[in-house]
Amino acid sequence: MTAVLQVVGLGSMWVVVALLLPQALGDAKRRMLWAVVLLFAIELTLYRPEVQAPLYDVINGHVVFVAVHLVSVGKGVGVLYLLLVLVQRPRFRLPVAASGVAVSAAMIAIYAAARPEPATVDIPPEIPLVYWHILAVFHTVAHLLAVGLCWHASRLVAPRAMRISLMALTGGLLLACLPWAFNLGWLLSDDTAWLAPIGPIDTVTGLFFAFGAALPLAASVRRAVRHDRAIRQLEPLWRELTSVVPDVVFEAVRPGLGTRQRRLRLYRRVVEVRDAMLVLREYVTADDLRGAQEHVAAELPDEHRREAAATACWLAAAVAAKSRGDAPMVQQEDLTSAPGDDLDEEVTQLLEVAQWYRSSLVSRYRTGLPPVTASQ
Repeated sequence: MTAVLQVVGLGSMWVVVALLLPQALGDAKRRMLWAVVLLFAIELTLYRPEVQAPLYDVINGHVVFVAVHLVSVGKGVGVLYLLLVLVQRPRFRLPVAASGVAVSAAMIAIYAAARPEPATVDIPPEIPLVYWHILAVFHTVAHLLAVGLCWHASRLVAPRAMRISLMALTGGLLLACLPWAFNLGWLLSDDTAWLAPIGPIDTVTGLFFAFGAALPLAASVRRAVRHDRAIRQLEPLWRELTSVVPDVVFEAVRPGLGTRQRRLRLYRRVVEVRDAMLVLREYVTADDLRGAQEHVAAELPDEHRREAAATACWLAAAVAAKSRGDAPMVQQEDLTSAPGDDLDEEVTQLLEVAQWYRSSLVSRYRTGLPPVTASQ
């Protein structure tokens, strides 16, 4: 059962690594998270006997044995390097890299001096214990340092999903310390009981890393769903405004599936609606605006909702006026200033206008407008 769970934990890490890659390409923090999980996935994969067995069949046993450990040292250095970048401590990167080089050189020298028989997947080479001591101490210290850095990084980032993700990563790093500490206990005591918990710990470690890396994915999916819903809800308003002001529509671009592409589509839709409103404001007379405000005030007790409803009304009047062929005029009042401080706030405001635009309140307002005849 433990072996199955180990495969599940490791497989989960690789699935998350694959899914997180598109987001990592455009976001530095997610790229760091992706790289850390990738390094651990590579290390845990290389330590699997079923992975090592074919390597030993085609590559010299000395090379495979040492290379697996050197990759694990590189993973430790890489994780520390990435976390130092994240917490903006660049001056410590050189000592970390130098320690990795020193440990690797010492291990190679010890192995070469021992001149053991080539290793196999089942029979490790006979080498001095100091080789294992160096490897276990390096990883224990490196992971403990990584735990501190990751926890510190989780206190610095603002997005909630990334903060929780880094906390989960902290837990995974803390768990990753334990197998190496148990290895050190085995080496010092020669008691194999120290090795028994390593398998289950690796399983939970993989799940921790997969969970931590999956959180930003979940947040991205949620944002993508929200963006798609906003685009659909803006569609009727956008379609009617651009039907009379088609020049504001940008050239079509190739659709994409990523969160950034969805946000870009939503941004374009908002800009096109705003540009159409800028054009249509020149078709709104003072009487149209006053009539819209009076109509909304008479039907809507809630003053906080009147601005969006009045905007929907004068837009209906402007669309009708332009459809009739009325001449534009200089507009003295700023009717189209963006009320939000960012895209999300502006989308919220435009969605409210779009909702009112399809409401019975605006339909009743339209009945008082001059009709648009077929000849017009």
